[in-house]
Amino acid sequence: MTSRDARFAEIYESHHRQIYAYCRRRLDADEVEDAVADVFVTAWRKIDDIPSDSQTLPWLYGVAYRVLLHQWRSSARRRRLSRRLSSLGVERPAIPEDYIVLNQDSQRVIEATSRLKPIDQEILRLSLWEELRHAEIADVLDLKAEAVRKRLSRALSNLTNEFNSLEKVAGNAVAQKGGAW
Repeated sequence: MTSRDARFAEIYESHHRQIYAYCRRRLDADEVEDAVADVFVTAWRKIDDIPSDSQTLPWLYGVAYRVLLHQWRSSARRRRLSRRLSSLGVERPAIPEDYIVLNQDSQRVIEATSRLKPIDQEILRLSLWEELRHAEIADVLDLKAEAVRKRLSRALSNLTNEFNSLEKVAGNAVAQKGGAW
């Protein structure tokens, strides 16, 4: 085994779980394996460019983010096609995610998050789910750490406002139906 092979194996073993989880939280289940594979193919090709130690994972997250951007564009094209097909009376088959039961608060958080700018959604995910520091998020998204700090603060504030707005709409709907209690 060459030193490049050994380095790649070490990176893969050390970070596969985190990259898989990162992708799984952002993609449909059937797209995750392909995205993770694309991340590690890129890592293999650019093995000499990967920073060492504590910077390896943020570098991989940056690659994953770019892979996901490509996946999201592809998904958007599929959704447009699906809408066109549904207008012709062709329905999409059900997927397991259609059957997951979420509580109302979870649904509102998801809806509130979806109303944010995509970059703000990603900053929240990197901060809260991936538990990256501002400097690491800056590396992933190619921003300055101060910009990340400001965007994160604004994203949290906007998320709170969107959630409260949805709560208010839900409360009004319940009141019109005769009360929640």
